[in-house]
Amino acid sequence: MTLEQLENEVLALPQDSLIHLFTRLIEQLGKTNEIDREVENDWLEEAEARDRDLTSGEVIGYPASQVFADLRASLA
Repeated sequence: MTLEQLENEVLALPQDSLIHLFTRLIEQLGKTNEIDREVENDWLEEAEARDRDLTSGEVIGYPASQVFADLRASLA
């Protein structure tokens, strides 16, 4: 069976069966630690890079209150 054939058969299932299958697939994906570790490492690298940029003065941080005030002003 090809992936396309499988997809066609799955999409032809009744909605309750689709929901059940979708739930099972999501649960199975949640058990994949390799993906979770990779995403976790990517976010850690990003956080460390942002911290370096702030610490070095390469970027300037703004208080959240100022960011939201600017946003509200731009939407007004």
